[in-house]
Amino acid sequence: MTFIEEPIRRHAAASTVIESCVRRLRGAIMVGDLRPGQKLVEADLCRDLGASRASVREALRALEADRLIELLHNRGPSVAKLGEQEIEEIHDVWALLTSETVYRFARLATDGDIARLESIMGRLKDALQAKNPLRQLNVTNSFFSHISEKCGNDMLVDIVTGLVSRLNFLRAQSLRHDGWREQCAIEIEAILKAIRQRKPLAARRAAQRHIESACRAATKIATMPNPEPGKAPGNVTRFATMARWSRPKRTRRD
Repeated sequence: MTFIEEPIRRHAAASTVIESCVRRLRGAIMVGDLRPGQKLVEADLCRDLGASRASVREALRALEADRLIELLHNRGPSVAKLGEQEIEEIHDVWALLTSETVYRFARLATDGDIARLESIMGRLKDALQAKNPLRQLNVTNSFFSHISEKCGNDMLVDIVTGLVSRLNFLRAQSLRHDGWREQCAIEIEAILKAIRQRKPLAARRAAQRHIESACRAATKIATMPNPEPGKAPGNVTRFATMARWSRPKRTRRD
């Protein structure tokens, strides 16, 4: 049996390395260590990620499927960049799907479901007070994930997750700005209030307002100049913070 077990172990180890690369690159894109439009150099990625070229290429292909990386012939990989129209279109679809999901949740939610949202809202306020934009984004995603999961439509969850993953960089960057951080929390609390009051239509409208506001913030961030104009174009960022993305996923949602 050794001749079967050994290849399986090697395959499992390779998959773990690729998943780690995907997680770390996705995280680096989200917080801006890798910026939209930035070219990626495979040799630098291999060094920063501590992975083989084959593993890095597999990770890049996985991120290309999520439209976070562009792989262009004879030009190499680069971080995907969203145009203003594409940002608006993604938010439009996100608003349609999420507002309907919130509406259904508000009609079906049990006291336990609402208590779970109350707990998440508490964590969101903690992140806001700590001025931790990445944690606030993660908790906001947890809020909507709980709503989506309770609606029992896995296809809907997959579609919305795929859409929002393309916006996470812009969302994370917008939460670094005073004003939008607080406004986002106020809008999430308005959704929760409508759900708590068993008002599905009001919850739907609150979700639509939040995503419309998120679209304005994302568009503004996308049109801002690069805050690091001195960085040489065409070179991968040296990840001073790369270790943040080396830990395995936790089962508890933040």
